Amino acid sequence: MIPDNELPSVSQCHAKVFPSAITTFYAPSDPSGIGGMHHERTRATPSWRHSHPRYDCVFVSTGPGSGMCGMHAARVRLFFSFFYQDILYPCALVDWFVTISEETDPETGMWIVEPELDGAGERVTSVIHIDTIVHSAHLIPVFDTTMITSSFHFSDSLDAFTSYYVNKYVDHHAFEIAF
Repeated sequence: MIPDNELPSVSQCHAKVFPSAITTFYAPSDPSGIGGMHHERTRATPSWRHSHPRYDCVFVSTGPGSGMCGMHAARVRLFFSFFYQDILYPCALVDWFVTISEETDPETGMWIVEPELDGAGERVTSVIHIDTIVHSAHLIPVFDTTMITSSFHFSDSLDAFTSYYVNKYVDHHAFEIAF
């Protein structure tokens, strides 16, 4: 953690914002790929196709023994990079999700996560280096008995529910990575 008095001023940095990033990863168990190399695009844009926002979720490597197999789920709010003292720092601004249990849900076999909140009840948001992003994540709301109105838009899903399943069935890479 850098003390506030040592942070660079905005005039010392040249920053750029990006609507998406591409993750390239090695998946040797993929039977359909040659050599096991794959890529996927993660989006973080306030206007997807001139309409609603799109903020995709990702698995972030947070270290051994934490979260789901050393990872946490996060929603990417912004991709940006900046140069400081001739060094490029590619970053992402993320909202964190935390597991509600040390084990997967016994009925579905999926992890259940909820938004991480600070002491004031606000979402915990951090800037991370994009090298810590492992793979896209897909979160499914844990529905209760409350009805959803016909005016509800899917782009509000990650703000409207209190907990989410981490979908291990979205692709076999997610299944292998977090379960």
